[in-house]
Amino acid sequence: MSGRGTSLATIVLCALVACSRSAGSESVPSAAPAPPPALPTATSTTGDAAPDARTITGSLHHVIGTGQSLASGYGGTPPLSASQPYQNRMFGTGVLAGETGLSAFVPLVERNVETMSSSFANQVTKLTRAAGGAHDMLVSVHAVGGAPYRLMKKGNPAYAVTLAQVTAARSIARTSSLAYDVTAITSADGGGDHVDKNTHLAADLAEWQHDFETDIEAMTGQTGTIPLFNTQYSSWTEYDPTSPIPLAQLRAHVEYPGRVIVVGPRYAFQYGPDGVHLTNEGYRQMGEYYARAYRKVVVEQGVWEPLRPQTVTRAGALITVRFLVPKPPLVFDTTLATNPGNLGFEYADDGPGTPTITSVALAGPDSVTLTLSAEPTAGNRRIRYAFTGVLGAHAGLQTGAHGNLRDSDTTPSQNGYTLYDWCVHFDEAVP
Repeated sequence: MSGRGTSLATIVLCALVACSRSAGSESVPSAAPAPPPALPTATSTTGDAAPDARTITGSLHHVIGTGQSLASGYGGTPPLSASQPYQNRMFGTGVLAGETGLSAFVPLVERNVETMSSSFANQVTKLTRAAGGAHDMLVSVHAVGGAPYRLMKKGNPAYAVTLAQVTAARSIARTSSLAYDVTAITSADGGGDHVDKNTHLAADLAEWQHDFETDIEAMTGQTGTIPLFNTQYSSWTEYDPTSPIPLAQLRAHVEYPGRVIVVGPRYAFQYGPDGVHLTNEGYRQMGEYYARAYRKVVVEQGVWEPLRPQTVTRAGALITVRFLVPKPPLVFDTTLATNPGNLGFEYADDGPGTPTITSVALAGPDSVTLTLSAEPTAGNRRIRYAFTGVLGAHAGLQTGAHGNLRDSDTTPSQNGYTLYDWCVHFDEAVP
């Protein structure tokens, strides 16, 4: 990929689109909160066990965050991660770094809100050190609430701000004699594209990843894949009972392997009072989920697969779904998640007389069987999961579009969460 990058054209920055809906909406763009004043480089956060940024030696790996309001921690108050236990860094302007005043690195902590950034970086470091390695990180975020892809892609101000952060980081790293690279992009998006009725999001996500990778490689001289990590949009019931967006996100994961990576569905996290944005605990929890996928792909140079269907077969009225399971065996959890009906599964076809699901059962460590009331004969047979929600319901494991299927992951959490992998939203053909 070293020959792909070309010189980055100058991008003229213009004013960000102002939000015209009520605060907390994911439908119309608004600028992320302005960063607080910069801290001096030599100031450590209370409880920080890491040395000052000027004394760090070795390598610093930069992860750039983008997306909508969930990427910026909207509603995640008060901040929880007030100390930095490792050597992870942010710009002096904060996690939500902006594009100016990017002159120093300081210990990574949260200020006004809890984003996913601190827990993400600290969980990566925790797991890497436990395995005998090291992976010091720089995290910076620029997000625009409610912005669909068309307002975030290359050629827009948000994209240019992210690249400005890369330029500044590389310069500071050089001055500090640090090896520097950009290892990943993280995003939390989908709401704006649902409202925008985007019908080509899978291709858009692939384009986004390609553009970032190409431009960053031209700036830094690095080579190799810079993956885009995302989570499936789960809060569409604010607007509609169903959404094509999480299905498009999953399709991008399948069609662009190793480049666009679905970490898992967002219904697994803790939502706040509006049912659209997360709590401070929810953002910290989400960061740890991204960390596991990142460590698998970037640190271990492996492949991340969320809990998702691998094959669907049918024998008469019996449908069997075999899954890719990160940590078998599969479990139907009715303690952490309410049962929305049939444990989250739905069957549909072009009827009349569409059969109903009469039972759902585990069939070994990686498979689920569904028994229908009759053998299906109509066309367009589909098996769906966490697909239909109740209009107006809050997202999450208790309400909204969700299910009860998870794996048995016991990865230790930096903050005491259970990190089970919950099944993705899906809609698959039945033979």
